Amino acid sequence: MLLARYLLWAASRVVLALRYRLRVVGRDDAAKHPGPFLVLPNHPAYADPPNVFVALWPTFRFRPMALETNFQNPVLAPIAWLARAIPVPDTAVAGAETRQRATAAVATAVAALKAGDNVILWPSGNLTRNGAEKVGGARAVADVLAAVPAATLVLVRTRGLWGSSLSWASGAKPSMVGRMLRGVPVVLSNFLFFVPRRNVTLTLEAFPPGRRPEPTREAINPWLDAWYAADGGEPPTFVPYHFAFGKRTVEYPPPAAAEGVDLTKVPAAARQGVVEILEDKLKRPLADEEKQPATAFADLGLDSLDGMEVALEVERRFGFSGGEVPATVGQLWALASGQVGSAPPKPPPPAWFAPPSGSRVAEVLGETVPAALVARCVRHPGDVAVADDLSGVLTYRRLFLGALVLAERFRQIPGESVGLLLPASVASTLSLFALHLAGKRPVVLNWTTGPANMAHGVKLTGVTHVVTSRKFIDRAQVEVPGAEFVFLETVRGTVGRVEQVRRLLAVSLFPGLVARRALAKLDPDPDKPAVVLFTSGSEKAPKAVPLTHANVVGDIRAALPLLEIDRTLTLLVFLPVFHSFGHTITGLLPLVVGLRAVYHPDPTDAGALVRKAAAYRTDAVCGTPTFLGFLFDRAKGDDLTALRVIVVGAEKCPPRLFEQVKKLAPEGVVMEGYGVTECSPCVAVNPRSAARPGTIGKPLAGVSVRVVDTESGEELPAGGRGLLHVAGPIVFPGYLGHDGPQPFETHAGKRWYNTGDLVSLDADGYLTFHGRLKRFLKAGGEMISLPALEEPFAAKYPPDENGPRVAVEGVELDGGRRVVLFTTQELSLKEANAVLTAEGFRGVMRLDEVRRVERIPVLGTGKTDYKVLRAQLTGPGAGESR
Repeated sequence: MLLARYLLWAASRVVLALRYRLRVVGRDDAAKHPGPFLVLPNHPAYADPPNVFVALWPTFRFRPMALETNFQNPVLAPIAWLARAIPVPDTAVAGAETRQRATAAVATAVAALKAGDNVILWPSGNLTRNGAEKVGGARAVADVLAAVPAATLVLVRTRGLWGSSLSWASGAKPSMVGRMLRGVPVVLSNFLFFVPRRNVTLTLEAFPPGRRPEPTREAINPWLDAWYAADGGEPPTFVPYHFAFGKRTVEYPPPAAAEGVDLTKVPAAARQGVVEILEDKLKRPLADEEKQPATAFADLGLDSLDGMEVALEVERRFGFSGGEVPATVGQLWALASGQVGSAPPKPPPPAWFAPPSGSRVAEVLGETVPAALVARCVRHPGDVAVADDLSGVLTYRRLFLGALVLAERFRQIPGESVGLLLPASVASTLSLFALHLAGKRPVVLNWTTGPANMAHGVKLTGVTHVVTSRKFIDRAQVEVPGAEFVFLETVRGTVGRVEQVRRLLAVSLFPGLVARRALAKLDPDPDKPAVVLFTSGSEKAPKAVPLTHANVVGDIRAALPLLEIDRTLTLLVFLPVFHSFGHTITGLLPLVVGLRAVYHPDPTDAGALVRKAAAYRTDAVCGTPTFLGFLFDRAKGDDLTALRVIVVGAEKCPPRLFEQVKKLAPEGVVMEGYGVTECSPCVAVNPRSAARPGTIGKPLAGVSVRVVDTESGEELPAGGRGLLHVAGPIVFPGYLGHDGPQPFETHAGKRWYNTGDLVSLDADGYLTFHGRLKRFLKAGGEMISLPALEEPFAAKYPPDENGPRVAVEGVELDGGRRVVLFTTQELSLKEANAVLTAEGFRGVMRLDEVRRVERIPVLGTGKTDYKVLRAQLTGPGAGESR
């Protein structure tokens, strides 16, 4: 192995000599000190590691700490293995697993030094942006020295590479692999030996114990910065690419400025929350000058791992997510206020825009979920089915193939029910399909409800294993007590090429036979449970809702006449399948009727959703008004002009959204609907050709509704406001493991589901929603509608990037009622009641209190979490204003 390493060194020396002329100062003096040696070079360009290797490896024979992403290709991987490189994860992307791997890398370096090996690491961990090394808050050097105090530090100052195409001097991050590939024709065009060479000087100085600061970040990092800059730095140097032709000089741009943050869009609560998180991490208060947007993590004494932890905490608290880890206070503000733009979506391939084959009629081809899915895969195998950034575009053939392969593995999971825990994605859809083909009952878990509710859910349904993604769990930091995770990454690793080819041939050549064999293993009874979902928990603890195949298929089939769609439709999907709307309407409906669906995993990532809608030219979107409000707030120009079908539900649609659609998607029709999990979920929707804003539309085909008096139970005439009862194939059979009464009533020999919602039904068959019965209070013999009191404030202060800004909740106490407006705005009780008076409210229709809050609590669906607000009115300290 030593001989092989010498051969690698010799080959590297020959190749690099074509472009670089090396001069080394202080090498012999540094080598006189006792080892082990910890070699610490600055990092002006991607070219300095190979040059340092050529100049110093024969002397120190160090093990390099190298970014693991640089060694994931077949060319560099053998070099990393031969050099015994210690892999370091890319900390630009946040995640618990990344933190663990970075900590493990430092531990490996410590163990190597203790074993007598020498180690080389780059202290800042990043290429310099302006030519001056800035170690800042990086912890690696301090951690290693604290663990191995006897090691001798060898500092290396590299000069001559700042300004090369492999540095940031051009104003943009260089592409290492791209530049290397472009270097090949440069060398050849210079006839090998005439390549203009860059003069590079490496200056070394050794610091044994006693000649360096204490091994703490606060002491050693500024010392390192000062040593690297001791010669005054260097201007960027240009070296021609050809000995005879091309540019001889170049003008370098100033260092790239950081992307700005629109401070007017950062609420005070977001700024304060970021300060609190930083102070908690630093264990000290921030000075006023440190609270500026340009303050870098390095200036605060935070390294990349610290920054990752802070960013994850900001994501968890404020509900927005970003791509790369922020590096400044301002970027944290941007993250907290939803201003972080993620990477642009991958452009869709031409196949995405191909028209569907065969009939364009949207119809359901089976009576159970797996039968309908398989039938669509067999009928249109070459049509595009789904797409996302991670999986690309999948046809129905590939979708069927993937589901068959996964089903074979899922079939081995013990138990009848298996949990599913994934955001909106191809992986989520594929896993749901595979669980059905495996004969398992999917139990879709809502991670936004917390570990206690998920633990209750898996215990109630007998789930012992939950299908999920390691990457998702790493990012979301989700736990499901009482269940074991089945990671898709691990499952996919068990699939060999031979099996893939064999199944692909079978699905391509004998699709009908494969389909019949797959369905023959399943129970064809449509009245058997197809999925278990959970109620939102906005009013009380979530309940387990089993939906049968007949419920789900019936809901999709009944919705089609009112939606008035065909198979040319393309749908933007962001609701997770734990949301009943996301399971049936945006999850299964496009697949079983033959539409194309493109997914995005984060419904709060409005910027990325807009870009994806524009790139894929999606003409349909379904979601809650809150999430769609995010989408339209971010859109501009013709981003959303392709939208024609906009279905909203789960909460009342504000007039502002109708106005935004009219402006940004003039061909779009807002079709407000109504649904509940127990009804699969869609009960009513506005017909596309006859939508009436302000209503929740007409009941679906085959669905019966009645409006009854809240006290007598008698059916009300048209226009009367009362409780909505629903009957038909979409109604679920009853809650699982529920110790209370089931929500059904019998009338005229028919079983009716009592929704608990107040509606009115006009003479034309349109329903108008008036709120939850439980969100009404009685005072002075009159009913007080909390939603009605909330509506004027919601119109005056509509949701913004941070979610809702107002919510009204109330309770009936022994001393009388208490109705409270929770708001993120500065508003007095007098001013708030004046708003109600201006809207015509009198008497008991008033507020008793206004509470200023930093943020209105919301569920994972985007709905206001009234349960949390009610607890503030009834729990300990309920009388205290916040």
